[in-house]
Amino acid sequence: MKKFLQFFLISSLLFISSCGYKIQGLSNQHTGSILGDGNKTVAITKIDDPSLYPWVNYYVTNLFHTEMNMRKLAKWASKDKADYVIEVIMPRFEARSFLNDESDKTLLSTIYIQMEVTVKNTKTNEVWSSGLLSASEYFDVMSEENAVRENLSELIYNVFNAMENNF
Repeated sequence: MKKFLQFFLISSLLFISSCGYKIQGLSNQHTGSILGDGNKTVAITKIDDPSLYPWVNYYVTNLFHTEMNMRKLAKWASKDKADYVIEVIMPRFEARSFLNDESDKTLLSTIYIQMEVTVKNTKTNEVWSSGLLSASEYFDVMSEENAVRENLSELIYNVFNAMENNF
């Protein structure tokens, strides 16, 4: 019975690997990223932010730097020396109260943010787009600023996941 189980496991692994699946995390190479193997340079050249929060551009830049460094996808450079340039456009950024009580105290609020990120290869002029991504949240006890930060973090996490998808 033990030999049968070993045979079954080995044959299952061989079958799965023949279908094109691979085990992630065994190497530090990121060949599936649109940015290549992690040795290229990147710069953010534009953040179009229609919000009224003065800290959003800095926060988005920090999220990009943190996520890029954590995933080891590229190195940061100035825009005139970068292999890739990133533009972040947020066509819709809404924060509003949704439900008020009789004394006009806000009971429930909503945040809705849309974002599109484009990455341009400065050598070949190829452009990759994340497409229009959106995140929304209803909140009652959380501050509006924290809700905005959560939605921005979620959007940028989704952008980086899309950059690493290679199917």
